[in-house]
Amino acid sequence: MTTPHVSALMIDALALGAIDPEAAADVRSHLATCAQCRGAQQAAADLRARFLVEVFPGGLRATRSRAWRWLAVPALAALLLVIAWSRRPDQVPMLAVKGDATWQVYAHRDGQTFAVHDGTELVAGDRLRFAVLLAGAHYLLVASVDGSGATSIYYPYDGVASASVSGDRFELAGSIVLDAAPGPEHVYALLSDQPLAAEDVRAQLRGVSAGGPAAIRATRTLSVPARAQLSIVFEKAER
Repeated sequence: MTTPHVSALMIDALALGAIDPEAAADVRSHLATCAQCRGAQQAAADLRARFLVEVFPGGLRATRSRAWRWLAVPALAALLLVIAWSRRPDQVPMLAVKGDATWQVYAHRDGQTFAVHDGTELVAGDRLRFAVLLAGAHYLLVASVDGSGATSIYYPYDGVASASVSGDRFELAGSIVLDAAPGPEHVYALLSDQPLAAEDVRAQLRGVSAGGPAAIRATRTLSVPARAQLSIVFEKAER
């Protein structure tokens, strides 16, 4: 049986320390014997270096309410990391089964880029990037609720309903800079066949926040007619 090549996303995950030691060992073992994947690894490293030098410093800031700011940054899908991956016996670990809806997130702080997963501790000023593997969905809405009870619609920014999307992957066109509000923040990506009303989603998020920080951390899905729901919860601490 032919050994599968390492995916570009897994190469990035290895570089950013976003996989467990056993999976990392599997990837390194494959790279040691596969010139094609080593070439892909070097290309990814070159791309990351260019991104950190040329893209992040050039972000265009626009002040928003609640001290969140949107940074207009060119898309760079190769750097984005899938939050969760599935492992198959006797294979190089892969990041998500083709056709499944999932999403990708990483943060940038003080010149360092790292993967974000459930429970990651972030601080004010961290910059977050998101991308979604759509799995056939036609509409997307990204929303959040934080420990203070504040709700936000990140995509479309402050929109009234889900926005139309197409293709296999959609990357939000900028980065979010975190404010200083401490506590948990839960972000949801809602994929649907028809647009969802943002106010209906906000109402759901307000209901979640009424249960306090524990409910914000624990509530993985909202009661909305979405074909898929993705979520990640992180902790905001004082810097």
